[in-house]
Amino acid sequence: FFGLHGTNVLAPVLDGAWKTALISNNTAYMAGTALKDLPYIWTRGSFDAYAWMGGAGCTLALVIALLIFSKREDEKAVAKVSAPMGIFNINEPVAFGLPIVLNAVYLIPWLIITPILVTIGYAFTYYGIIPPVFIEVPWIIPPVFYAFLATGGNIVAAGVALLNLVIAIFLWSIFVKVANTIKPSQE
Repeated sequence: FFGLHGTNVLAPVLDGAWKTALISNNTAYMAGTALKDLPYIWTRGSFDAYAWMGGAGCTLALVIALLIFSKREDEKAVAKVSAPMGIFNINEPVAFGLPIVLNAVYLIPWLIITPILVTIGYAFTYYGIIPPVFIEVPWIIPPVFYAFLATGGNIVAAGVALLNLVIAIFLWSIFVKVANTIKPSQE
């Protein structure tokens, strides 16, 4: 919201705890541990697989919601330019072009969508419906495919990522419609 790259600022904390879990899961898997018995339910790659699709805040869903629901040409133009980068989890064009930065309307979904998506991904993993993320995948791999690769080719994990993307599109669309009611001169 303030223009700082949150995932980079928090990387030492996130990677210290969650990347260690990812490496432990991978080591256990390579040693012959069954997927259901991996030591950690949630790892660093889990955020990318189920919540940060398109970048922090699941901004790929915002780009899609803008393309479908926005009536404002300026927002649609930013979405069109941002879409190719968003597919590869680069969200600076939409974060600064829309902008999300210092935008009170988009602050609410920016804050609530990630915890909702993390809860869904965690629940599916906790109940053993999908395996934990145990393979380190480059962050620029497109969403849904990322979850498939990070779980060793689990199609249900890809389905959970797709479900989360659809949920995020719905949630972002509510705020896109609200933003449509505000004239650019009022922002």
